[in-house]
Amino acid sequence: MQEKNGNQIPTAFEALVPEAYMPRLQLFVRMLLGALSALYFNFITIPPLILSITQINCIILFYYALHIFGWWYYQKHGAKIMMFRLGSWIDVVGAFTAILCDPFIIPPTILLFLIAVLGNGIQHGLYIIVESMIGAFILGMTALVVHYRVLGVWPPYNLYFYVFFIIVGVNYSYFLVRRIELMKKEAIRISEYDSLTETLNRRAFFRVAEYLLLLNERMRIPLVFIFIDLDNFKAVNDQFGHDMGDKVLKHFSDMVQSNFRQTDIVARYGGDEFVILLTNTSREDAESAVRKLQVEYREWAQNNGLPVSFSFGLAVAPEGRSKLGDILKQADAALYGAKMKGCESNKALPVVKTKNGAAEGTSFNEATKLRSMPAAHV
Repeated sequence: MQEKNGNQIPTAFEALVPEAYMPRLQLFVRMLLGALSALYFNFITIPPLILSITQINCIILFYYALHIFGWWYYQKHGAKIMMFRLGSWIDVVGAFTAILCDPFIIPPTILLFLIAVLGNGIQHGLYIIVESMIGAFILGMTALVVHYRVLGVWPPYNLYFYVFFIIVGVNYSYFLVRRIELMKKEAIRISEYDSLTETLNRRAFFRVAEYLLLLNERMRIPLVFIFIDLDNFKAVNDQFGHDMGDKVLKHFSDMVQSNFRQTDIVARYGGDEFVILLTNTSREDAESAVRKLQVEYREWAQNNGLPVSFSFGLAVAPEGRSKLGDILKQADAALYGAKMKGCESNKALPVVKTKNGAAEGTSFNEATKLRSMPAAHV
């Protein structure tokens, strides 16, 4: 297992559809812009600048074909950053070609750059808008230079202000998108992460798990669900207080994240219950990893005089379509069976006995030392 790197979303989940992504609307706008471009060049009163009408129509049909392929790919494989970038560049190159063919002194097709940058940036986020801005600026300036060289005239005075206004508008939009992205990330962190353990909360886990089950249905990705329940956690709260209980939960989540991979999902399911979702892992490897965690956590608890350990239950996602609720029920039933057998509960340290409000034995001294430490160092 890899070293801890936070509880980040796995690579597969990074390709989830962005919050503002509306693929049907985006496809419709692209088809509409292609149709408007075809109408513009086919009914123009002046011949196109560098290509014939037939060549322009072929380019528009190719533009259609590329975006229809992108739509098919999205329907079959889901949203991918690579496809977002490719679609964005197709739009920018399409705008570049339109300006080269536009025969007017001030080509109205220059606005296609603005639509491409803003549309893709708002749909797909900060990274795409920056890439689109750079591409649009380089190709836009190149297209205008070639355009006026072919025309054999200098750019008119008012064109410079068209370009300046577009640049100001795009940069202003960039700063707005950047602000929205930061606010969205903070909102996601607050709404989807547990503030104590810094793992995903139950709601976020359901969202990620449902998505990975869809990937499993399409691509047969092995998924193992692990339900974990801390044993004797109530005794820790009763014996040492809720501050100690919080430190126990925090330390357990830190140990889980350091023992499992970055691509694995760790979530606090509720109270002292956690759930782990392992990707591309066999049942045997998952059980071996969680038993290693059991040993480490039990040793830590014993060294600190804490009567706590944990029990767990495993469930493997079947091939094909499956329901998250059914899989979680299987894992919960396995956890319940482990608790009934007392496999781990019986191995937990007994509650430290007290006399006159003070603990007996050296273990309590270790626990007191632990209790006085900040949560981050537990």
